[in-house]
Amino acid sequence: MKIAFVLFPQILTTGVSLPAEMYNAAAQAQGDYRGRELSLHFIAQAKGSVQTSAGIQLVAQEDFSGDQRFDWIFVPPMWGTPWKSLSNSQDLQAFLVRQYNAGARLVATGSGVGHLAQAGLLHHRVATTHWYYLPRFQAKFTDVLFQPEHFITHQDGIYCAGSINAQTELVLYFIKLQFGEKSLALVEQQFMHELKRTFATPFYEPGGKLNPDEVVSLAQSWLRTHMADAVSIADAAAYVGQSERQLRRRFQAATQESPQQYLSRIRIEESQSMLRETNANVADIASACGYLNVAYFSASFKRHTNMTPSDYRKVVRNKGFSA
Repeated sequence: MKIAFVLFPQILTTGVSLPAEMYNAAAQAQGDYRGRELSLHFIAQAKGSVQTSAGIQLVAQEDFSGDQRFDWIFVPPMWGTPWKSLSNSQDLQAFLVRQYNAGARLVATGSGVGHLAQAGLLHHRVATTHWYYLPRFQAKFTDVLFQPEHFITHQDGIYCAGSINAQTELVLYFIKLQFGEKSLALVEQQFMHELKRTFATPFYEPGGKLNPDEVVSLAQSWLRTHMADAVSIADAAAYVGQSERQLRRRFQAATQESPQQYLSRIRIEESQSMLRETNANVADIASACGYLNVAYFSASFKRHTNMTPSDYRKVVRNKGFSA
């Protein structure tokens, strides 16, 4: 997998360094990365040093005129007004268009989204950006379908993140898909131990439900409140005044997962949190998360994470943790 980071003056260093370090850590945790080599590339208008907003010099080994193809390309945010950069970066924007047309997926953050819009890549596509630039971007790029209520968007292989934090959440999502749960756990341990992932898909896509079914939302809340109990989907259906069949149908339509899948997922997520943050034994965690049988809990946990509960705890446990 070949990942490129485009460099240009006044970018935020962390828009490049943080995802690069996270990917590198994930690849090292994976070993041979399932037989595929991970390579990180830094590309600019010309080879050589590019100064970031913090005065740090990043070195580009390649320029925009090259014919190398990439799988993923990251466009970092800028510090300060982006308008001069957007107007004077035709080579960068042409590079993005060529790479996208050749199959690359693009990830832009904050004001870096402006380069995608300036290049015409967001024409009639959803996008987001940093709240500070949003009104000006909406006025300038009227053909872009900005989603101000969302920090991350995706359409047709183009991802937009509103901030560095949103970009980080998105990279975690990619790492889980590309490297697996074990690598993700190691990255979390090294970079953001306190972060609790609650996403299945952490971004808005066209067709996503902005106004979820209220009955389903109520059922989700009830299941989360009672996840430690021996509850059934029939119990949840009775609580929201639906037949079990009706609830299953509405739940699937609203969330793309069944009520039982949702209950299993939130129980596993809660058990992961307890394994990370407490010294409770596996049997107690299983019971606290609604599992009456430890063996069944362990099997379910491994099915979701590809690790046993004990192995997961060893991987993610904060080195400084003490009871």
